[in-house]
Amino acid sequence: MTVGQPGLLEPTPRWHKVLGVAASLVLLLLILVEVVPKFASYSHAWAAMTHLDAGWWAAIAGVALVNQISGVWPYQAALPGLRFWDGFLEIETTGAIANTVPAGGAVAIGMTYKMFSSFGFSAVDISTAIIATGIWNFAAKLGLPLAAVALLAITAHPTARVLDAAVAGVVAMVVAGVAAWLVFRFAAWTHWLGRLADRVVNWVLHFFGKPATDRIERSLSEFKSQTAHIVRRRGWPLTATTLANQLVGFVLVLIIVRAVGITAGQVTLVAVFTSYTIARLAGAIPITPGGLGTLDAAFISLMTAFGASSSRALAADLIWRLMVYVLPIIPGIVTYVIWLHRRDRIARNAAPLDVGQARDVPLTP
Repeated sequence: MTVGQPGLLEPTPRWHKVLGVAASLVLLLLILVEVVPKFASYSHAWAAMTHLDAGWWAAIAGVALVNQISGVWPYQAALPGLRFWDGFLEIETTGAIANTVPAGGAVAIGMTYKMFSSFGFSAVDISTAIIATGIWNFAAKLGLPLAAVALLAITAHPTARVLDAAVAGVVAMVVAGVAAWLVFRFAAWTHWLGRLADRVVNWVLHFFGKPATDRIERSLSEFKSQTAHIVRRRGWPLTATTLANQLVGFVLVLIIVRAVGITAGQVTLVAVFTSYTIARLAGAIPITPGGLGTLDAAFISLMTAFGASSSRALAADLIWRLMVYVLPIIPGIVTYVIWLHRRDRIARNAAPLDVGQARDVPLTP
């Protein structure tokens, strides 16, 4: 199955979906009701939130808006010709889906296909853009924590264990970058890496009596053919826009942290950056909608470990959640309705044209 043919996927059994939702809710309740209260007080956090003045709220809301807008930039880099308003409709709608549905990322991808198709893009262009932006986003979520730990190792006089982890992380990033460059630059490397991965998989399958396969090699070759032109022509714009999107998100968290009273003397900028990047990586695991619970526990615990009071760390997390995950749900519903209305209007306008054109076609016996 190719990426451009989502309709060939077999439907997930209903009981799998119900079980997934139930497991997500249980885990979320366990984290919010049992784990978080053990090291933070909701009442104290609420007090810290309600004491913010209007100036701080205005700054937070302004940066939160820019953060939403910045999500369009990577898609504009990967899809030349994508208008900002169209990209904004897609980002808001799919973001609301991803933040409210367990494993909502998969559902959001299906909606992305529908919306971009209605904007006039081909299935190949859409699948290529989704793959490219997904890879760049994942690379940022994986690479930025490693960079943060490395910065922390340089600035905070770390232990030998932290320094070793930082060095190992930087080396892993360099190796992964070189491997990716070889895959996109040389076809021979693409096939060699695919065959190597297939050998490992086939070795495991042998113990289960399964036949050998060359699926990884074929998938990797197809992936390269679909995305190579984006990497060559749009790689730098895609990298710049992805990093800009991540940077705006960090600025939002930094402003929130300072607004609730966590000073630079308590938690440094690098420590806030480390907490932000590691928490986002933890939230990327698709266990709960939008990483609810997993991201929060990681962020609060890290901020507390770096010197923030538990109540203020919880307050910062709750405001972050409010601005990035809760409030955008309502605009996401609005943008979905706008898109539906626009799609139906285009369909109505196109129908009479098709009938009129049909009248001019001579009938043949």
